[in-house]
Amino acid sequence: MKWPLSWLSLGVGLVAGQRILQQRVYGGSGTDVMVRAFQDTSGYWLLGHTRSRDGLLERKGYDADLWIIRTDRRGEVLWHRTYGAEGNEELTDALRLPDGGLLLIGWTDSPSLSHGKRDAYLVRLDPLGKVIWSKALGGTGNDLAQGGALLGDSVIWIVGQIGSRDATYHPYPYGGMDGWLLRLSLTGEVQGHATFGGSENDFLNLIIPLSPDTIWLIGASESQDGHIQNPLGKTDIWLVEVDREGRLRRSWNFGGRDLEEPYSWTRSPEGEIWLAGTSFSVSEGTGRRAEGAIWRLLPEGSAILAWSGGGSGDEGLNYLHYTSTGTWLIAGMTSSRDHLIPSLAGLYDAWALEWDPRRDSLHFCYTFGGKDVESWVALFPEGNGVFVGCGTTASPGLQLGIRPYGSADFWLVWWHPDTTFTTLPPPNAPTTLAGYLTTEGQVPAWLFFRTAAGQTLDSLLVPPTTPFHWQVPDSLEGELRVVAYAPNHLWKEVTLRLRKGRENRADFYLEKIRPGLRAPLFHITFDKGSAQLKPESYPQLEILLRFLRDHPRMRIELGGHTDGTSLPENELVLSRARAEAVKAFLVARGISKERLHTVGFGKSRPIADNATAEGQRRNRRVEYRILAP
Repeated sequence: MKWPLSWLSLGVGLVAGQRILQQRVYGGSGTDVMVRAFQDTSGYWLLGHTRSRDGLLERKGYDADLWIIRTDRRGEVLWHRTYGAEGNEELTDALRLPDGGLLLIGWTDSPSLSHGKRDAYLVRLDPLGKVIWSKALGGTGNDLAQGGALLGDSVIWIVGQIGSRDATYHPYPYGGMDGWLLRLSLTGEVQGHATFGGSENDFLNLIIPLSPDTIWLIGASESQDGHIQNPLGKTDIWLVEVDREGRLRRSWNFGGRDLEEPYSWTRSPEGEIWLAGTSFSVSEGTGRRAEGAIWRLLPEGSAILAWSGGGSGDEGLNYLHYTSTGTWLIAGMTSSRDHLIPSLAGLYDAWALEWDPRRDSLHFCYTFGGKDVESWVALFPEGNGVFVGCGTTASPGLQLGIRPYGSADFWLVWWHPDTTFTTLPPPNAPTTLAGYLTTEGQVPAWLFFRTAAGQTLDSLLVPPTTPFHWQVPDSLEGELRVVAYAPNHLWKEVTLRLRKGRENRADFYLEKIRPGLRAPLFHITFDKGSAQLKPESYPQLEILLRFLRDHPRMRIELGGHTDGTSLPENELVLSRARAEAVKAFLVARGISKERLHTVGFGKSRPIADNATAEGQRRNRRVEYRILAP
């Protein structure tokens, strides 16, 4: 199993110079490894793979599955899902797509999916985690997808490593494992493929678009022949330049006499390409081992070692991000306890740095962890000087000040570089509503958003099988009423209590109109013992009116109900009067009275407990039933 930075081993040191404000772990009693994390205005996407089947996980078997957790800005789980089959599936990379969804990138050895030992495994998801399509691509050997990019908003590029000798994807094997390129459409159709390499083992894991017709593929190479033009050491960083069709233009290596591997890249506002990873060559002769390293790549094909650092142990950099102030946020792992490393608590610690390339100085350099192994794959600013480190912890017990689930868990840490900073500021996140509006007839449907008093705030047309996402106005106070409406379907209106500053979930399913379907009109309200319509009833009456006008041949039954607190002899009369009040409103607005049949059920059909005031309010209602569509 490959962890970030090959999961050399990890650890977390709670050192002087920064303050932990909050930590969260996610997982089960097995091994759960975070590989990628994304931040947006609503919260975090945490992506990796799991071998757990308890704790947060409910699944069968001890195999590995891909795992996604969606959280709010404070790390509370909004939803999570696993993806895979009966064998092992592990994540190596992931992409955010223009529709707000994700592309999961990894490998599978499940017999029902794989064509050989291991195949590249791709899963495209909508913004709420539903699978749009999935693909297992490869031959009879070991074939892995290790990185991806979306080029031109329409073509997915995947790079990795291929060991199969089948002609379909590897017609000209060069030896060992070769670098592999796949090009696919957004709907998952393979549009092209290519392999590159030499007689030893080579792989590709990063894709850098320089222009519409020039793309750099980055990886590492052990070969000294084939496409490898300038071998330098044991394992070099390897750059392959191709055109938009994936055709090779040139290839070159950079690094030193030992081993280098790339893990992350980013582009500065000036267009410069920066690459982060690990190098055993830069500290050669010093008695030190692997250093964290950052290179600046030049268009002509050379690379400048811009920064390297660490201690006498091993370091590597998983994450590199340019900030608005011109500095770089850097995250990874370390096993050192000297030189740049202020403290080491375990085997390997998560490592966070802020580097200013203009002055070649560090604004901070901290480690985090317990007695075992920790690593971060991302470091995000959260506001007010707070940062969030995202990764994996393997420390047991309560060494982190939190209770872990198992041998390794997903891990988030909110922290501030100032030890006097004590309060986690309130999250500055929008309140949103997301979900699916599904119709039995697979037709577009409308959502109408209303205040508790029935005032319309907004409307949204939702295509069939597409999730919706709506940002709630800051001005909304109290509950939200939502109407789901589609032609030739039974409409629904619900009341939602939303949690501020986070994504709220609501799903709707509308049935086709057919005789016998029944629905309550909860927003048509009455005082105790009264059949007089209250003013807040009129917005829902208008929807019922529209429904009848859109279906001019429809006949319905209006059934009135009571809360059972009136005199027994009055219950049936009062319930019938409530149904007649609704009928009178509709007739006055032009609906033929022959289409409306009224009946009173008294207290015989309660839907809530009459022992409470809220239950009585819900029982004082009118329902409608389709008699003829």
